[in-house]
Amino acid sequence: MHSFSAILRDTLLEVRDRKVFYVYWALAGLLVIAILLLPNFKIDGHEMLQGDTIPQEMIVEGTARFMSALFGFFVFLLVFGSAGLIPAFLQKGRIELSLSKPISRYRLILLKFSAVYLLMAIILTGTVTLIWLAASFRLGHVDTGYIGGLLIYLAQFLFIYSLVFCLGVLSNSGAASIMGYFIVRIGTDLLAGRKAIYAFLGDSVWRKILDGLYHILPKYGEVTDNSIPLMTGKEMISSYPIYSTFVISVVLVLVALAVFHRRDY
Repeated sequence: MHSFSAILRDTLLEVRDRKVFYVYWALAGLLVIAILLLPNFKIDGHEMLQGDTIPQEMIVEGTARFMSALFGFFVFLLVFGSAGLIPAFLQKGRIELSLSKPISRYRLILLKFSAVYLLMAIILTGTVTLIWLAASFRLGHVDTGYIGGLLIYLAQFLFIYSLVFCLGVLSNSGAASIMGYFIVRIGTDLLAGRKAIYAFLGDSVWRKILDGLYHILPKYGEVTDNSIPLMTGKEMISSYPIYSTFVISVVLVLVALAVFHRRDY
């Protein structure tokens, strides 16, 4: 526990020094102010931002879509904010000092992974929850379905950060981690829509290749397809993207651990 506290404190200080911490909260504050100061408008004499004049289903659906977009935006920012933390930790001079302490390499890098994810999860939860509270207050409606969406996006960022973490250990570069993530993200999003070209492929080998790639690669976009149904009180579209991406993420973390353990610093 003492080791994790020390690594967590070191990570927090690094995030604060990079000013990333303040950027997230500043953006959240601006959005809260914008929502609270949003001018009302009327249709047929009814104020449309008053919850009692809008159908309940419309409020729930609209809030869910707004929160889903907001979650996606902050996860996008968190990728940039977290990508450079592992390469910075592995810099010469700093990593030697960490390795000189009585802690195994596996535990050291795994605690660093956990510390970064925990801080980013706190930032995501805190900033978006503030905005959700402001929107709920403005609409006069509080929907606890938001919690389901929050859990989905916390899971998505955990999966994403597993890839970013692995790329950071392999490349020692924050920029390479970011580029690698976006290449994988774009590719997997395209694979998710592979059925659109099945009619042109027929039963060719390319169809089997695309299916194989789909199953062995993470499905970040499809994980969050479940967020709006959960926030609107409906059932999940599919759990397969979640548990398959979880398995792939575990493999990525294990690869990073093995590389870090064998690398000569």
